[in-house]
Amino acid sequence: MLLSERYKIIQALESGGMSQTYIAEDIQRPGSPKCVVKQLKPPSGNNAFLPIVHRLFNQEADILERLGGHSQIPRLLAYVSQGQEFYLVQEYIDGHTLAAELPRGLRLSESQVIQLLVEILEILAFVHDQGVIHRDIKPENLIRRRSDGKLVLIDFGAVKQVQFPEMVRSAQMNRTAPIGTPGYMPTEQATGNPHLSSDLFAVGVIGVQALTGLHPQKLQRDIDGELIWQDKADVGPGLTEFLQKMTHPYFHRRYRTAREALQGLQQLERFKPGSILTIPQVTTALQTTTLSLGRDFNPTPLVSGVLTVVAVASFMVGFHIASSQTLTLGEKSSVPPVGMATTTQ
Repeated sequence: MLLSERYKIIQALESGGMSQTYIAEDIQRPGSPKCVVKQLKPPSGNNAFLPIVHRLFNQEADILERLGGHSQIPRLLAYVSQGQEFYLVQEYIDGHTLAAELPRGLRLSESQVIQLLVEILEILAFVHDQGVIHRDIKPENLIRRRSDGKLVLIDFGAVKQVQFPEMVRSAQMNRTAPIGTPGYMPTEQATGNPHLSSDLFAVGVIGVQALTGLHPQKLQRDIDGELIWQDKADVGPGLTEFLQKMTHPYFHRRYRTAREALQGLQQLERFKPGSILTIPQVTTALQTTTLSLGRDFNPTPLVSGVLTVVAVASFMVGFHIASSQTLTLGEKSSVPPVGMATTTQ
């Protein structure tokens, strides 16, 4: 299949709802670089959905055009309509998803989780500054880019603009259709009333998942609806309080925006210059070992032992660095993680 006499479809990816995603090659550019093509189309034989799909198509294209100015959000390359079918062409991100870094049973250290939260919130702050709710923040929608080791936020098909709340609406209620992923989706979003803080719930859940090694659907809730996880993680009171606020069952009790949450994270006593040193090679090696031994393997004893050695080494190195220079918030290793597998959108 050749789209717009330029984009050659070479592989089908995921399909869901009213969309289908493909990998394509841009044959009009040197080397025919890869790109991602997302096809939006109404259900077969039902033209009543055509206006809805057209509106979603234009909205997603407009948002991607604006958000693509961020280096960690895929750029919109083109959007094409052919008859009753609509196509969005986006930048292809070569890397692996965050889900590959969070296999079941692997628990990250507190400093690693803080660093991960900073990475996600820095991207999301830009999205929220544009008045946009992503609505599907989850490990599968965050790709660790092979070229520089940075996270890239993908899949804006479920976005909602706060200032333009006209999406697919229920005939009985003035609310948007519930979109999201179970476990990462808060109650207000599941009932069709998302807020910017709904994205923060999902980010908080990712933090809990990284600390406990448990998928969010495996976590229990107390009588007030709050997640029960503290007894399954080795974490200090500062990060515990932060994650409790991020994942509070009532949206008005969370931080209001990603930028506000990022500021709250910066105030943690443990998060100070020289206190966080990421070692991506060690982390990746542990993840690779876990995956190779199977999904039911519990690597907690191995991880605990290795991280203890790493913690001592980090302290010695951190003390030397702190004496000679100041590390700024969110500073990351320039060495990308090794052993990355190619994962597509």
